[in-house]
Amino acid sequence: MKTMHIADSLVVRKYGVRGAKIFARLWSAYIYALLIGVNAAAWVLAPELATGWGDRIFMGCLFGGLTVLAASLLSRMRLQFLAEIKELECRGKAEP
Repeated sequence: MKTMHIADSLVVRKYGVRGAKIFARLWSAYIYALLIGVNAAAWVLAPELATGWGDRIFMGCLFGGLTVLAASLLSRMRLQFLAEIKELECRGKAEP
């Protein structure tokens, strides 16, 4: 699947590079807050889903692993998006 370049995105075309940077910071903060909320709910519900100690340990490891995976993917997406915005800023300064 071919990804779209950041310069062609609606956010950059409508609000410019500065607006895209603000959008990236606000959106990533919102997504991290959503991940924290889901993670908190999962830890509250985990004892209800598991009946024995072995199941509780497995569910804890499963929720912990999924949380780490989601956080690493979100961090990777955020860093890639901010790097592309930085590239656009540098390209804009280089052109007269």
